[in-house]
Amino acid sequence: MAHPIHIVGIGGTLSKTSKSLYALDYALNIAQTEGATITRYSMLDLKLPMFVPSTPLETQSSKIQEFVATMRSADAMIWSTGAYHGTLAGVTKNAIDFMEYLGGGDNPYLHNKVIGLIATAGGDMAGVNTLGSMVHSVHSLRGIVVPMMVSIHNAKTVFDAEGNIISSKYEKKLHDLGKLVVEIAQKQHKNVYATTS
Repeated sequence: MAHPIHIVGIGGTLSKTSKSLYALDYALNIAQTEGATITRYSMLDLKLPMFVPSTPLETQSSKIQEFVATMRSADAMIWSTGAYHGTLAGVTKNAIDFMEYLGGGDNPYLHNKVIGLIATAGGDMAGVNTLGSMVHSVHSLRGIVVPMMVSIHNAKTVFDAEGNIISSKYEKKLHDLGKLVVEIAQKQHKNVYATTS
């Protein structure tokens, strides 16, 4: 392969102790140990404005243009969000809306990109529903959902105050997800390269 798989992580909420950001960081660290390069976007730090349709990308801030360019260049992504009222957090959905700028060209939107999904929730069901919502978003953007998804229930019991994972169950799940995203993205990259060379 000509270059390492590059994974863009998008995660967190506007909470300074976002469990979904903790989960994303763990999965990205595993992906990095598997040979991937990573770029990580925290929703709290990124502070995207609300997406306004029909706004030309060239009129957007340099921060937004960089965000879009990084998503365009990714081989794979990991999305991690808090589950808010049975679906994904608004700040995450807003970030996904900015992927409208990836339309056009021979490979629009998330065409052939591998996407791993994580949802964290306070209860037992919201995370599962949230994963379903994200699956629909990935499919509408022509991406490939990794067949293993991680729904973290009762997330406040899974991480300590410093953001370290303290659940062996979810540590394994996030480990396996990070590894699988790299594995599938590598295979997908080889398949795409083989058909275009």
